[in-house]
Amino acid sequence: MGNPVQEGEVTDFKKFIADVGLAELKTIRRNYTWTNNHVHSRIDRILANAEWIQKWPNMEGTIMQPDFSDHCPLMVTVAKPTGRGKRPFKFFNCLADHHKFDDIVRQCWMKRSKGKPMLKVWYKLKHLKNDLKQLNNEEYNSVEPKIQAARNKLMNIQMGMASPKTDDEVIALEKETKVELVKWLEVEESIMKQKARIKWLKVGDSNTAYFHVYVKNRQARNHIGRLMDNTGKLLQSAKEVEEEILIFYKRLLGTTASTLPIVDPDVMQNGHTLNRQQQM
Repeated sequence: MGNPVQEGEVTDFKKFIADVGLAELKTIRRNYTWTNNHVHSRIDRILANAEWIQKWPNMEGTIMQPDFSDHCPLMVTVAKPTGRGKRPFKFFNCLADHHKFDDIVRQCWMKRSKGKPMLKVWYKLKHLKNDLKQLNNEEYNSVEPKIQAARNKLMNIQMGMASPKTDDEVIALEKETKVELVKWLEVEESIMKQKARIKWLKVGDSNTAYFHVYVKNRQARNHIGRLMDNTGKLLQSAKEVEEEILIFYKRLLGTTASTLPIVDPDVMQNGHTLNRQQQM
């Protein structure tokens, strides 16, 4: 609590964190790390670099009780990796740059379907998702091997260009390979930037390693490995966490209603109405 922190006050610090390639780990339990019983602030953070996050992607921090201090100690826990469920399809912006994209969208939108207008739109989007998912798997599923293959190809070509007398076809092939390498590097950076959801950097800044850190960190933040129930008990097994989430949303949504109130047409027709002047 206290006065809110303005964006201008932390711009330099954010830039420093970005320059050195650090990212903040997610924390559980308390929301604040310092207090004087009047002001509550989160001034203590856990930062890690790319190598640390990639080696232990399931790390999380715990804000512990302050005891006799006004600062809360922070503890880092390395959780065991758990299996991930089926992931939903995500649209990457690089798909829109593919030469087949417009044709795929056009063909899906021209397909006829039955039902009300919004149901037709839903069917079209469903078919479009399947086609774009197939395009993504064919073209962009393995970007890193394609980058490495283009690099190796370019290296072999340039090794054969050591002498001043180089064939025009070899020069053209080198140029073509450079274009291909740049293309896949830009695709990789675009995907990583979109996954990381970093707003203050632009595509082309060559921060792919930095994006990798944020992607890993976002995955760790979104992963629910432990939960605390209403009684304060810490749930650590996947089964306990799943059951607690189901109980929470069942309680939130409530029970099924046997009857639902509807609009009475007689009241609507014979009840009070606005005159023309009131309507204007």
